[in-house]
Amino acid sequence: MNYETYALHGKERMKYYLIASAGLAFLGILFFDSLIAAAGLALCSIPAERYWCRQRAAERRRSLSAEFKDMLLSLSASFQTGRQMTEAIFEAREHLLLIFPENAPINAELARMTRRLSSGGESEREVLFDFARRSCSEDARQFADIYYTCLVTGGDVVKVVNRTTEVLVEKMAIRKEIETLTAQKKYEAKILTLMPIVILLFLRLNSPDYLTPLYSTAAGMFVMAAALAALAASFVWSSRIMEIEV
Repeated sequence: MNYETYALHGKERMKYYLIASAGLAFLGILFFDSLIAAAGLALCSIPAERYWCRQRAAERRRSLSAEFKDMLLSLSASFQTGRQMTEAIFEAREHLLLIFPENAPINAELARMTRRLSSGGESEREVLFDFARRSCSEDARQFADIYYTCLVTGGDVVKVVNRTTEVLVEKMAIRKEIETLTAQKKYEAKILTLMPIVILLFLRLNSPDYLTPLYSTAAGMFVMAAALAALAASFVWSSRIMEIEV
């Protein structure tokens, strides 16, 4: 599994197109009072699939990163009891099954690691670097690099792994704190994006005559198109400015 990309399949793809096309068609009716505009906006769900998949891939990477912290703590605990990396990975698999469901990303990755180590004849270095590459995680890459450097230089693996785990866990804690602090702002941004739609719907239901010039004149249609484009741009812009890398 490559965590850099995400692809919709089967029922998930059908569900996406059903919800996205219905939502966009609703906006077409609300902003333009036109079935043609509704159909045109519904077709926008096709290029919007790429944006949705990027968002889903980012969510999956964040989930894996949060679970990776527990994997590091388990590996560190195993090293302190004298285990080698291969044994530590097998123990981490058992420990994390008690914390996360079996279909959690980190448990799927640990199952893949243990399978390759036991039957594939691969080294722990190859398994760790492959995980770091596919997960697109800077933390996983740093951990794999430091572990491999210790093996090559003959350093104190236990001490270095424990210290690396402490540093990475602190870094993840800071990232989590930032996400918590920005969660309210993200929620507020979504509300501000939805407010014009709610107001327009309210006017449409209670004072339809008030909106007639916006639906019956070229200038009005241009204003509505500009308003819808501004809403879409504000939604994308607000989502991006809240993405803070640590």
